[in-house]
Amino acid sequence: MRQSLASLLFVLAASLPALAQAATKIDDPQKFVTQLYATTVTKTVVPDDIYTPRLDALFKLAAKEAGNEVGRIDFDFWSNSQDGDVSDVSVDKRDVEGAKNRQTLIVKFKNSGRQNEIHFYFEKTAAGWKLDDARSLAGEQWTLSLILKYGWDTGN
Repeated sequence: MRQSLASLLFVLAASLPALAQAATKIDDPQKFVTQLYATTVTKTVVPDDIYTPRLDALFKLAAKEAGNEVGRIDFDFWSNSQDGDVSDVSVDKRDVEGAKNRQTLIVKFKNSGRQNEIHFYFEKTAAGWKLDDARSLAGEQWTLSLILKYGWDTGN
């Protein structure tokens, strides 16, 4: 009995790192984003394995080109700020016509009293739903993939 218990404890201890690194699986993008904002996005560590291969490659490109510097993305795109106080969140889902494997989530919220609207573009992959892009439409306007690859468009 002692040997069985010791073996079980060893197996459990050995598998803890694997369990801690289990891939994030998004079954319902609206539920995922709603939960993320409900825990106050500025205080939540967002998993980094939720991106499509395209967006993941752009994050890696931006990090590589930044070296040890801040780089092109110097804010939290979920809250549209470097910090703040997110409140009054609403998350609406829009299906993409003719494409059941894509969804747009429209998230409206206030951050430190400023109104924000961010559209999150999700795509269903073999690994579940993944975030493919994000775009801010209220206040400071931006598209995440363009910032990651080209930086801020100053309009000059």
